[in-house]
Amino acid sequence: MNNIAVADYLTPWSVDCFRGSSISPDAFIETLIGGGDSRLAVDQRSGVNKYLCAPKPADDLIVASSCTASPITEAAFQRCASTYVDFSTSPSPNLRWAQLHLDIEARLLAYFGISGQARAVLCPSGTDALLTATMMLASEQPGSQITAILPQASETGSGVPRAASLRSFDGQAPSDVPLIDCAADVAEIQLRCADGTPKGDDDINAAFAAAAVAATGRPIVFLTHGTKTGLIAPVIPPPGPDVIVDACQARIEPSVVARYLRNGWPVVITGSKFFGGPAFSGAVLFPAARLPRSAGAHSPTPNPGALLRWLAALDAIEAFAPVADRVASRLQRLSKAVEAGVAGCDNLVSLPGLSAGGTGWSDIPTIFSFAVRDPLDCKRLLSFTELRPIYTRMAERGVLLGQPVEFGEFGGLRIAIGARDLLPGAIAEGNLEEVLSVLREVSLARMSRS
Repeated sequence: MNNIAVADYLTPWSVDCFRGSSISPDAFIETLIGGGDSRLAVDQRSGVNKYLCAPKPADDLIVASSCTASPITEAAFQRCASTYVDFSTSPSPNLRWAQLHLDIEARLLAYFGISGQARAVLCPSGTDALLTATMMLASEQPGSQITAILPQASETGSGVPRAASLRSFDGQAPSDVPLIDCAADVAEIQLRCADGTPKGDDDINAAFAAAAVAATGRPIVFLTHGTKTGLIAPVIPPPGPDVIVDACQARIEPSVVARYLRNGWPVVITGSKFFGGPAFSGAVLFPAARLPRSAGAHSPTPNPGALLRWLAALDAIEAFAPVADRVASRLQRLSKAVEAGVAGCDNLVSLPGLSAGGTGWSDIPTIFSFAVRDPLDCKRLLSFTELRPIYTRMAERGVLLGQPVEFGEFGGLRIAIGARDLLPGAIAEGNLEEVLSVLREVSLARMSRS
């Protein structure tokens, strides 16, 4: 807890939840943000993690950051607190956590319509899930070398190349020794040109194919269905190599997940990006036909923190499912409004992401990246490091954006539309106007001080 007062986190309702109980609210908060890695740590002074999210609802914060991380909703916070108290006062708490684990697996399979087609392996985060999926494929050929072929880390995550090479990705000095008996290396594929524009699909497909041919070990292609900036790469993986689908952004329709699974490809998803669950929760959707016989009898070891965060994400997932086939037109309007709003700021430069196409909601862009011009030289775009103060000031003004990403020599910020923005009663349009208004003000204020 880093000595932060529990009163700073708990709402009156959640205090009532614990009143009359021997269960500590401190323990609940520690559990909610526990069972993961250092990215969940809360800063002692600010009370937020590295993504500027506190482990409590933030009703006064406009959240446009579902490509990075989101604070927990009030309803999900209450549900998690109640579950924690209920389980902690149960005669068999471990059994209750194990039952919840299996229930969450079943609910995820039901959302994607893949019950019987896959097993959901729950993990503390998307990066952990990518590591787990790679381990599962590597274990099919024990002792053999693998070569992971994936987009560059700026499009996936700083820890992803390490996870894909079977190495620890967390800590100040993570070991370079693979976590299992398997030599592994990585080939990273550039998805964008120097000016930030995406390379053509054919060029990216060819680069992945060439890397597979040049691989020193068994090639495993990471088909990233939704990078940090919304790209899909490779659109067509090379024939022959194994494929892991990185759909950690969860900006993907169930029918597409089912198609990937029919190809025999594990799919990695999270509840903490598009669906807006608190950071972090991940899962590997592994094809049932590919599972070893022993996996069916495996009894999962519950991770209460990850389970609570998945429970929070499922609030949005199961609210979104009934309306998913009706949100495309609204999403189109929001998408065009974001693009027009960014284009209307002279000191912002739009950076292309997903090209709209198809008829499903996931074919419509939901992540919008943009660079910021240097106030002293309008031909120069601010670097990744220079954007961090703007990102922080936006949060101080009540608007949480997607954190900065690198585009080579310059950086970009992101506005993301999440599932919560598409639920009945959401006021995404009004929020978007506020996001753009504060963005203009903050960026111009920076210019006037420079």
